[in-house]
Amino acid sequence: MRRVFNVAVLMLLAYFTVGRALTHAQAGEAGSITCERGAEMVRTNALTKGFSDAASSGQGQNFLSSCLVTGEARVDNLVARD
Repeated sequence: MRRVFNVAVLMLLAYFTVGRALTHAQAGEAGSITCERGAEMVRTNALTKGFSDAASSGQGQNFLSSCLVTGEARVDNLVARD
């Protein structure tokens, strides 16, 4: 039973490591921007829609947090990657 658990944990770690490596490899593709640039785009887009500075800043920070945790996020037709 312990061996099955250890194999499952090892496979899960390998899955996450390979996924993160692929995300980093795709970061240089066309149509790809950094998470910071995507957060700034979200913030300015919110300002143009009439949100206050605090609210638009909060949306940008939320986007940045999500992008950094997952490794990628979408802004319009661009993909922001860590």
